[in-house]
Amino acid sequence: MSFTYTELKKAIKDYTENTEVSFVSHLSDFVKATEQRIFTTVDLEVFRKNATGALSSGNQFLGMPTDFLAAFSVSITNSSTKEFLLQKDVNYLQEAYPDSSVTGVPKYYAVYDYQNFILAPTPNAAFSSELHYYYRPTSLTQSKFELTVSSVSGTFQANETITGSTSGATTTISSITSAAVLDIIIPSTDFTVGETVTGSTSGATGTVVSTSDDTTLTYLSENAPNTMLYGCLVEAYTFMKGEKDMMDLYNGRFIESLGRVKDLAEARENADAYRQGLPSRART
Repeated sequence: MSFTYTELKKAIKDYTENTEVSFVSHLSDFVKATEQRIFTTVDLEVFRKNATGALSSGNQFLGMPTDFLAAFSVSITNSSTKEFLLQKDVNYLQEAYPDSSVTGVPKYYAVYDYQNFILAPTPNAAFSSELHYYYRPTSLTQSKFELTVSSVSGTFQANETITGSTSGATTTISSITSAAVLDIIIPSTDFTVGETVTGSTSGATGTVVSTSDDTTLTYLSENAPNTMLYGCLVEAYTFMKGEKDMMDLYNGRFIESLGRVKDLAEARENADAYRQGLPSRART
């Protein structure tokens, strides 16, 4: 079993038997909140990434990637030798190296703010750098499909918001395949065939004819579908102020499935039978 965003939205509505407009408009929030809970609870090996770049001579800061969550290592190449920097607290670096104009080969790094690392000493050359880090993967809610429209008046623009006149569905145009085919982020609320969509910037209008199939899967929606489903149901019932027994049921199933994902990520992904041996249990 796996979920596309479209399938997960339908499952949430089916389980809760709720299609009320404000509830449906928050489906993407339920999904993103669940993904965030998983990312901050489980250290999945598959969400590690490398980024390479170059330090700037005389600049003590190194920018972070936009999807950065946590660092595993920072290294530089010094005369063809890879050297790993030691992580320290910002206060330590600023006390040990108070004068940022004093340069040298960096030995330490620290998280300075949500966009930058600080290095010490300040680089004295444009060393090549490599960051190994835990990243924030693209949310399932950013899945896209093609929206086909007819009777187009005006010209739709990429990155503008479109809104359905009947459904109230709203989303962003990612790109434009043709005047009648728009590549859009799938909205929480479904567009209705025959309704008019209007561009917020261009003022262009068109009549909805159809949407293409949603085929996008993420690692979590494919490999942890129960965790995604029950996590979303916990968020949904919190929004609905649902009955305690159902909340406890869904939360229990979420915690159970989350434990299996945690076991995969932190016990199976980083060990093998050759080194660790097969798991064994006492006979009963």
